Amino acid sequence: MKIISFLSDFGEVDWFVAAVKGEILKIDPDIRVIDITHKIEPHDIRSAAFVLSSVYTNFPPGTVHLVVVDPGVGSKRKPIILESNSYFFVGPDNGVFSYVYDEKVRVYSIDVDIKMSNTFHGRDVFAPAAAKIAIGKPLSGLGKKVDDLQRFEFPRVTRQDDRLHGEVVYIDHFGNLITNISNDHKIKHVVIAGKKVLVKKFYSQGGGRQIICLKGSTGYYEIVINKHSAKESLGVKLGEKTIAELIN
Repeated sequence: MKIISFLSDFGEVDWFVAAVKGEILKIDPDIRVIDITHKIEPHDIRSAAFVLSSVYTNFPPGTVHLVVVDPGVGSKRKPIILESNSYFFVGPDNGVFSYVYDEKVRVYSIDVDIKMSNTFHGRDVFAPAAAKIAIGKPLSGLGKKVDDLQRFEFPRVTRQDDRLHGEVVYIDHFGNLITNISNDHKIKHVVIAGKKVLVKKFYSQGGGRQIICLKGSTGYYEIVINKHSAKESLGVKLGEKTIAELIN
């Protein structure tokens, strides 16, 4: 089965998503293109990296993950292909693949031998490369192997006595605040925006508009309000500091 997942900040108003899919289907109409989301905030590379890391293993090994969040389009940044963790990744060399590396990663720059737009590499460069990988073309036939890549580290949690200092790394569609504090930790409560938030097991344990903290499905604690937006209630943004009190 030939599968390409597609993640971008293109939105759903313009023709951009359809144009990319059309270029894939011109190479092989039997390729299945599955949308992850196209509602990443424009140019938000770090959120795209987090979303990709949260979902890519839900696909069968061998899936090609096409990611186009590319504020540097047309510049000297490289178009690249990665083979990592039994998956392929296609997109810009801007750090968006920072969270999907493994020790055996192989990386190739994409050779471009066609006339292309300086503003739409998703259509002209990344889509054809993803399609060719999906139909079995060797990576060595698409470009040269490279070693120097743009990467950033996942935000670190620091410990001070019985407290973990973390931050909000992603805010989902519901306004849930996903932190970088791992579910592996046993915590009593968290403090965010000056509020003490108790840990519960599931959403509906937060009555009314009570702010609660849960072990999220991404493997990290998240701060939520059942049927309401924690983001709007607390007035916080990405990077908001969060302190978790550990259970001894």
